[in-house]
Amino acid sequence: MTQECSEHVDRICLTLVQSEIEVASSFVRLAEAEAQGGSMPHAIELLTRAILAHKGVLKELGAMSSDCQEEKSALWSEARNLLESIQSVERRLQIL
Repeated sequence: MTQECSEHVDRICLTLVQSEIEVASSFVRLAEAEAQGGSMPHAIELLTRAILAHKGVLKELGAMSSDCQEEKSALWSEARNLLESIQSVERRLQIL
């Protein structure tokens, strides 16, 4: 694979990981809203989806080449923030 092609593939992977983080964050926000609305089973289902998406993000980031370090670093940070959001909602669900 040429260098140009490899960089293009990396950019596509970065974009997909970014999208997955955004989707997982949406699941977290929806889970919180569902819990506040009294629909705990649905909130738990949404939070489970966020957790699975987070695990996928970690796997994909770990498998990426060492190129695009700055972008990968930013995504690692976003993944950490996502995990903190998930944990926060998990704690609130246990209280309710």
